[in-house]
Amino acid sequence: MDKTVRACILFLTFVVAAWVLFWLKGVLAPFALAVFFWLIIDAFARWMDQKMSFLPYWATLAIAILIVAIGIGGIVIIIADTAFDVAHESTRYEARLNAIASPILEWFGFGSWGDLTSKYNLTDKLPALLGGFANSIQGVIASFAFIAIYVAFLFAAQHSFPKKMDDLFPDLEKRRQAALVGERIRISIEKYLGIQTLMSVIMTALSFGVMKAFGLDNALFWALVIFILNYIPVVGSIMAGILPAMFALVQFETLLPVGIMAGLLFVIQFIISNTIQPKMMGDSMNMSALVVILSLVLWQGLWGGVGAFLSAPLTVIIMIILGQFKTTHWIAILLSADGDLDIGPKPVTQSM
Repeated sequence: MDKTVRACILFLTFVVAAWVLFWLKGVLAPFALAVFFWLIIDAFARWMDQKMSFLPYWATLAIAILIVAIGIGGIVIIIADTAFDVAHESTRYEARLNAIASPILEWFGFGSWGDLTSKYNLTDKLPALLGGFANSIQGVIASFAFIAIYVAFLFAAQHSFPKKMDDLFPDLEKRRQAALVGERIRISIEKYLGIQTLMSVIMTALSFGVMKAFGLDNALFWALVIFILNYIPVVGSIMAGILPAMFALVQFETLLPVGIMAGLLFVIQFIISNTIQPKMMGDSMNMSALVVILSLVLWQGLWGGVGAFLSAPLTVIIMIILGQFKTTHWIAILLSADGDLDIGPKPVTQSM
């Protein structure tokens, strides 16, 4: 096939695939997140099964599911408690926001914060805003319930995967290659999740200590925000330092504690994100920095927050799969950091 025709076909395939992913995001995004939780729970269960060999796998799996369920329940409680505290302290926060915003607004000729509040009825809209926040929490809980159903069915179907692989690939060599690719994907994702979780725990613990030492309100909630944001490449670590600092600006009366706390948070994020984390991520990701940014933008545009959260592992999966085909092997090389895919078998001769 002519190279120009082949390139056009690949480009059209990419466009159609992106359109399908965007159109079916309501179905595919929760399922992708369910696979994410399934891999976490399964890896955690197998790790406990190795450490506690006296327990059967089903027992360690039950323990892993219970721990994850308790963690999700704790997240929901923290969010709800924070919403209640913010609503209770809204008058104090509004007064501080007035003191900060009024000089800036007057400088640009918009009047004081009080004038802006009266003009747009912001005070009357606050209950509706809080109600919308409560509805969002309910939506998150409903989404988790839906994802839990997906996870349950994934575990129920897990035992049949080897039989399905045998039926899909009757040829022994192709079956071996498919098994190697699947194993490479599983190991890469598990390494990524394990390292990312460890780094997030370290950064969250250090950040929580700093915020607690400065007396930041709802420090536990902001620690949770930092933990989640650190799963988002590049942008997440930046936002993890900005958001608590912005809240501290509203809470504290002077700028000195805000500046010191924000500086310490950024130092924690910068040191770990630019020294320890890249070194540990090298074996599991092998993606160039440019590809990490582009994949973040692309997946966020397709699936929103879920896409940003899963952008790195999804791109790794695509890179590994593309590396198995002669026609798309060059794309996988461009996506990689050093051009060495190291994904087991050589690309097959079939084209996509």
